[in-house]
Amino acid sequence: MKHRPLIFIMIALAHLLEPIIKISYFKFTTPFSFSTIISNISQIHTPREIFEFWFLFPLGGLALLGVKRWSYPVFVGVQFYSIYSHMTYEKYTWPYVSEVPFVSSLALLFVNALIVIYFAFPDVRRPFFDRSVRWWETRTRYDMRLPVTFSINNPGQLLDSEILNISQSGIFMGHKGVIEVGTIVLLNINYKDMSITIAGEVKSQHSFNNERGLGIRFSFTNIWENLYMRKIVRQIGHDARLIQKAQEKAAKMAA
Repeated sequence: MKHRPLIFIMIALAHLLEPIIKISYFKFTTPFSFSTIISNISQIHTPREIFEFWFLFPLGGLALLGVKRWSYPVFVGVQFYSIYSHMTYEKYTWPYVSEVPFVSSLALLFVNALIVIYFAFPDVRRPFFDRSVRWWETRTRYDMRLPVTFSINNPGQLLDSEILNISQSGIFMGHKGVIEVGTIVLLNINYKDMSITIAGEVKSQHSFNNERGLGIRFSFTNIWENLYMRKIVRQIGHDARLIQKAQEKAAKMAA
């Protein structure tokens, strides 16, 4: 979460804490004790009232932290629903039990309108729909040469190659031939006592350290493949760090 845009984090946290902020506001603007306020709040009984009081804004906060395709319509939908509920507020009903909503709520209504306008800008919407611009999701890549076999269309016809770097989301594999972007390949990856056969999609053809090859993103078919690949990459990362430390130590001793 710490690498997401700061404004996303601030708005999301405000939404997640909104029920607590609302209760605190009740306490500081009324003569009632917390126990009385909680007792009154417990009288909320319809599913709609419970949802609006406890879950509406936290749902928007979780959606904003997700920054996925489904997140954008959910988050903006929460803002529109909030605006609608304020505009149709009935006197002396929950959550305000007053003639009009609290000043803080009206301020939130104004903020919600600004949020809807802000998230309407294409550059703001883009991270929800374009994974490539979510820089905080970039996985650590480890430069380590590993043997790999792969096949295209025919699992029985294996080709030998070498992984030049790897992350939890994919690999860069040395290959001098031409394989079209979008091609699905079946990879057989082995490291120490771990092995996995996993599908991958060719995303690019370029050079890495002056070697031609393919950028391949893993296409996980279930959560178990994802978890097992994470295990393999964690071990590779651990070993890569040990090798780096050993090299640094050797360099200091030689200096």
